Amino acid sequence: MSKIKLLNNVSIKLFGLKNYFKELKTLHLSEKLPKVSLFSGKKGIGKFTLIFHFINYVFSKENYDLPNNEIKLDSAIYKQILAGTFQNFIYLNNYELGPLKIDDVRNLKKTLLNSTLNNDPRFIIIDDVDLLSTNCANALLKLIEEPSIKNYFILIDNKKIPIIETIASRCLKTNMFLNNLQKNMIIDALLSYKEIDTNFNYQDTDITPGEFLYFNEICADNDITEATPYETKLNCLLRLYKKEKDKIYINMSIYFTDQYFYKLSIQNKDDPFLLNTIKLNIISQINDFVVYNLNLNLVLNSIRQQFIYDK
Repeated sequence: MSKIKLLNNVSIKLFGLKNYFKELKTLHLSEKLPKVSLFSGKKGIGKFTLIFHFINYVFSKENYDLPNNEIKLDSAIYKQILAGTFQNFIYLNNYELGPLKIDDVRNLKKTLLNSTLNNDPRFIIIDDVDLLSTNCANALLKLIEEPSIKNYFILIDNKKIPIIETIASRCLKTNMFLNNLQKNMIIDALLSYKEIDTNFNYQDTDITPGEFLYFNEICADNDITEATPYETKLNCLLRLYKKEKDKIYINMSIYFTDQYFYKLSIQNKDDPFLLNTIKLNIISQINDFVVYNLNLNLVLNSIRQQFIYDK
């Protein structure tokens, strides 16, 4: 997935996170915004969307609809950010765009030595900071320990693995979360705002709004619906990953695996441990498929052999 596609997928209207936005705005206006911030929470709840809106507000208040928390499409700053030409916005992603390398952090250091455009603040957003390698984390640590007057680091922790404590200890941390009601309300609002149809049930799952939008689009593009058999979904998604090497297909495969076996556990209450064992084995095989670049047909056949229930 390209950086341009990632940024273009960010909603121009902010839903359900207005209190977090208000806190950021207050800190900015009172000139108390910390030099290094850490936003922590499950991937897809809107951490980057929140930050993206805040930065658009900071640089183009006249083109930000504050009462409705909406970016105006004719905003020059918004267009420059999407085009990758706005020098005071640096976005590094450590997952969708591939793992950051030590050279990426060194190049960032060189960039930060240059003065900012119009002497305005510069925001450096590093996504999936929890997945940084040890070398990259140590190099980043040296940067955030002595940020310049104009540089503001905003780190995003998606809680896949524990973040390195030496980095966390140097940040002002904001824990973000959505309960099931809030999650459903945001997804409902996004569906209405974007005028899109839903292709699978999200009401009683722990899927986040961001995950839902990505998954729903992929389902629409590949004729996957709630009624599509689990094996068919898995076959389609793993083949897409093999072709495109985009990890979102692996995340979807694991999500639909979880949902499939959750439904089975309701239907077969006498076999919860067996079902859970089979589910974990399948998820392990999906992960091995990625890590070891296994033959797709062999993986699918191996998974198929574990099914003992009608689908």
